[in-house]
Amino acid sequence: MQEAKTGSPENPQHHTPYKERYAVFAGLFLLGIAFSTWASRIPDIRTAAALTAATLGYVFMARGLGTIVMMPVVAISINRIGARKTALITAGILSLTLLPLAYMQGWVALGLILFMVGVGASGYNISINSLGSRLEIEAGTSYMARIHSWFGVGNLFGALAGTFATKAGVSVEHHFLGVTVLMVGIVFVLYKYLPHDSPQPDQKRSKFSWPHGGLIAIGIICFLAATVEASINNWVALFYTDYIAVEEGLAPIGYAVFAGALLGMRLIGDRLKNRFGARILLVSGSAVAAAGLVLALLAANIYIATIGFFLAGIGVSLNFPMVFSAAGREGAVALTSVASFGYVGGMVSQPIIGWIVEEFQMLGGFVFIATASLVISVLAWRARLLKG
Repeated sequence: MQEAKTGSPENPQHHTPYKERYAVFAGLFLLGIAFSTWASRIPDIRTAAALTAATLGYVFMARGLGTIVMMPVVAISINRIGARKTALITAGILSLTLLPLAYMQGWVALGLILFMVGVGASGYNISINSLGSRLEIEAGTSYMARIHSWFGVGNLFGALAGTFATKAGVSVEHHFLGVTVLMVGIVFVLYKYLPHDSPQPDQKRSKFSWPHGGLIAIGIICFLAATVEASINNWVALFYTDYIAVEEGLAPIGYAVFAGALLGMRLIGDRLKNRFGARILLVSGSAVAAAGLVLALLAANIYIATIGFFLAGIGVSLNFPMVFSAAGREGAVALTSVASFGYVGGMVSQPIIGWIVEEFQMLGGFVFIATASLVISVLAWRARLLKG
């Protein structure tokens, strides 16, 4: 069947769905760059801001708090002005908050900037996923893992760039400036090609609500999935410096390998979902992630630890695509409410991890993360909204 072209009254130029799809892909690429650029330089930022494990946990929590504050706003915004306009506004916020992170001294100042990063990232993440879910429904086939694979491309690109910058002695300030210029350029591309959606000003539809019914299980899985992925993102570089004692120039390697595994699995995730179903993928994947983390903890050197984080990346990779796809079938408000559980998980878990690391070192922190991954496996087996 030939795909019809789409357009909108506010932009008379018509773009094919092909261009719209790749605009959504570029949107997820932007988000991946933002996440990995920050994550790859956490050891440097921790040193510059003189943070302890506990205050670093508070800083991570501040970003999570920004995401939670944004949740009701983005649900209303998508329905009042549309996902496209919401995505463009929040993409601008996200792009312009990266560079100030390099200049903050002390955990309070750093936390305030990360609060704004959370505001931009959550609003942008939900709105771009809403557009992706719309394209998936129109295509009539599984699409979300392919869309999220471009988050993986950006994630891997940012991680490799961070590894190179760290090893080459590039300052955090210059590194973040270069990435900011790239992100702003991508926003201009998104302005031209993102799909045009129609606002839905109905008050009942735009009202934010927490998950209920079958969405509760999906929300809890999203909560734990965010806990696992955010914790690995935030702490893997420090795992390499503090637990297996590698030099700081090599610390981003673990994040890069984790990001590469995420990307590889998301490239084939839709085919795997069509063959095995979301439930089987979440159950088996979460078990593999836990096993990989345990292997990394048992490692005596960088090589085995890296294999462990590669396995963890494989296992974690399809959590969000499968959960967002299941929630997106229930509507934009359902997607936002489930994602809210995820953002709460990403927020509250980080000071907990910080406290655990402070008391029980990295060993305790990563045992906690592996346990959370195993719980996802159990819950996914029982969740009725996960097909297959």
